[in-house]
Amino acid sequence: TLDIYAPFAHRFGLGNVKWELEDLSFKYLNPEAYDQLKRALKTKRREREAYIERAMAPIRGRLEEEGISFRINGRAKHLYSIYNKMRMQNKSVDEIHDLIAIRVLLATDNPNDCFTVYGLISEIFTPVPEQFKNYISVPKKNGYQSIHTTVIGPEGRRIEVQIRTEKMHEVAERGVA
Repeated sequence: TLDIYAPFAHRFGLGNVKWELEDLSFKYLNPEAYDQLKRALKTKRREREAYIERAMAPIRGRLEEEGISFRINGRAKHLYSIYNKMRMQNKSVDEIHDLIAIRVLLATDNPNDCFTVYGLISEIFTPVPEQFKNYISVPKKNGYQSIHTTVIGPEGRRIEVQIRTEKMHEVAERGVA
């Protein structure tokens, strides 16, 4: 499931199905780690999703105020994703700060607009300087382009923010440049 079905779900744009398949696989393949991580997160997914809405509201308001055409969505990272990040970075759950992610998709063809939006978000929430990645000027090898940053959101919690154009998003979702 982790090697075939979850990647297929991702490839077909079925993110929620992918996350569910990964979390269920994780639960049965490594029940101890799954239970330990679930307990460590304390806040339930619904609470994290309510927090995301509170965090997106000022961004949404500011971008509308500026007349920017956009879509915004947020998600609480799922357990398997958090577990993988902990393994890859050799960190404990307490050291993983971006358990929440917000994505801003701009209805523009101008990549420079992503930097403008980054500036506006930085006026709302304090950015974490060492957590800024500019994949627009320096795309990943597969052609992926986006700005990734971490900001200090409401209640002092860290939030990962991704900013890209709709066109960049389509390329990212297809997984090919």
